[in-house]
Amino acid sequence: MAGPVFDPNAAVRFDLAKGAASDARGGRLLLVSASAVEAVLLAHPDAAIALGEEVGRACGTRVASRLGGDAAVRAAQLEVVVTQLAGELSVAGLGVLHLERWGRAMVLVVTNAPSSKESFFGAVLEGALATATGRDVATASLGREGNEIRFFVGSRRTADRVKVLASQGKSYAETLASIQGGAS
Repeated sequence: MAGPVFDPNAAVRFDLAKGAASDARGGRLLLVSASAVEAVLLAHPDAAIALGEEVGRACGTRVASRLGGDAAVRAAQLEVVVTQLAGELSVAGLGVLHLERWGRAMVLVVTNAPSSKESFFGAVLEGALATATGRDVATASLGREGNEIRFFVGSRRTADRVKVLASQGKSYAETLASIQGGAS
């Protein structure tokens, strides 16, 4: 069953008379340079998570609205949800998102991220998925390779385990094998 394709038409609206930008639902947007956001995130590390969660919640709200609510998101094919979320992140200038499956593990990959703060992107994904699905969702960075950042997506408990393994210097492949019962 094919789901709705992300339609970027009117995803961002400009009202020059009022000096305002808004999303398709009328929520006010602020267009800010990536370098300004990066400066804030580097100067205030706690802001990275708070800002990321808020950006993610806004994206997740739009995804849920487009797909018919959080129950419909949970019932939708995973690829449909990821396509909608990828469109939201792309329109927001946050890079390109795609899904990788590693056995039972779900990994979201952000390419061309405008910030070096992995915690920011983890919070964006967490906020978006939790809001869109109406469920508690956790992410853990599996690290950066070149222009890509990989994030494990799952339960809080497993995400915490992934964080420990990643902090021990394990590659993302070793980490994912370990959480699925493979050699550590």
